[in-house]
Amino acid sequence: GNESSPVWMRDYSSPADKEPSNRKAQAMIDACLQQIGPDMKRMVMGHTPQSHINAALKGKAWRIDMGASKGVYGGGGFPEVLEIIHGEVEDEINILTV
Repeated sequence: GNESSPVWMRDYSSPADKEPSNRKAQAMIDACLQQIGPDMKRMVMGHTPQSHINAALKGKAWRIDMGASKGVYGGGGFPEVLEIIHGEVEDEINILTV
């Protein structure tokens, strides 16, 4: 893929574990979620390893790639899972680990 592809771009995830460095990222994700549907609240993504599952951009970008393979960060971390329980009024979001 190329750097402008929505599949390969890292505008919502880079740098790892911090708010994105692209100053347009908030407006980009807001527009993207609105275009997908007015009820879209967040996007879950991988491809840019983080030290732990985390959120950015006012909770709209959930970054779940933890680099668990041995080729990234040595593979020494603990598994984590993002759990989203949809509620009638508000969703419950949990990060589960061992």
